[in-house]
Amino acid sequence: MTGSAAFFGASTAALWGVSDVVARFSGRSAGVLVTTLAMLVVGSVLLVTYTLAAAEPIDWRPDGFWLIALSGAGTAFGTLLIFSALTRGPVSLASPTVASYPAITVPLSVALGARPDLIHWLAMVATMIGVWLVARAVRGKAEIALPDYERGNVRRTLILSIGSAVLFAVAILAADLAVERYGWLQTLIGSRLIGVVILIATMLARRVPIQPIPARAWPLLLILGVLDTSGHALLYIGLSLPNGEFAVVASAAYTGVTTLIARLFLREPVSSTQWLGIGAIIAGVAALSWFG
Repeated sequence: MTGSAAFFGASTAALWGVSDVVARFSGRSAGVLVTTLAMLVVGSVLLVTYTLAAAEPIDWRPDGFWLIALSGAGTAFGTLLIFSALTRGPVSLASPTVASYPAITVPLSVALGARPDLIHWLAMVATMIGVWLVARAVRGKAEIALPDYERGNVRRTLILSIGSAVLFAVAILAADLAVERYGWLQTLIGSRLIGVVILIATMLARRVPIQPIPARAWPLLLILGVLDTSGHALLYIGLSLPNGEFAVVASAAYTGVTTLIARLFLREPVSSTQWLGIGAIIAGVAALSWFG
């Protein structure tokens, strides 16, 4: 496998940046629970099909299964929260707030033995400052006369997004440790399947009625499943390479992609501070890719 960890993380960012916007529309059309479940089912089908076709071996050692389960649970519930945030409030607030997960993941990775150089720390700090600038600029727009920017929506969006960031940080760290034992493909398949089981159990426990999915939502759900699963596959490949923490930080650049799309196609206002934040994100990711 060639390429740096940061390169795979940046590729993840490109896919996730588009999938966030798709999730906004599919969540409003089919509902957040159905959207999340469909995304995981599509990803599971694709991954299992690939594994069977390629005759990939399966490692049945049970000592690390709990890591895959933790990664799957964190991803499932974290996705539920971010999709809820994207559906309720401004995309350009939800996305960068969730993208702060490296601020939790990277210090934990260092505690577990990762040793970035000074230039790597500077690049990671620049990336996270960029994420913070984008999020802060949006939080100051509650006075804008748009439904998404009502103070109640902004507050709920922020709470949901922070919760999602914490869950994603836990999920990625667990996945990082699982990839060391089982490889990226088995870790991802296990994570997706666990997520499917958890969401079905959640729907049964909450007695969520199964409503027909609108015809217009099916293409969105399929596209979302492909984009999100492909993004996770690239991220997990990056985690399997030296300096895997770079992939985590670089993947946070998806917020720049999402914000650009929100500005161009959703007509969400983007201030000069947000543009500065996007520039810092791009510079940080570029530095990680170059020096990584």
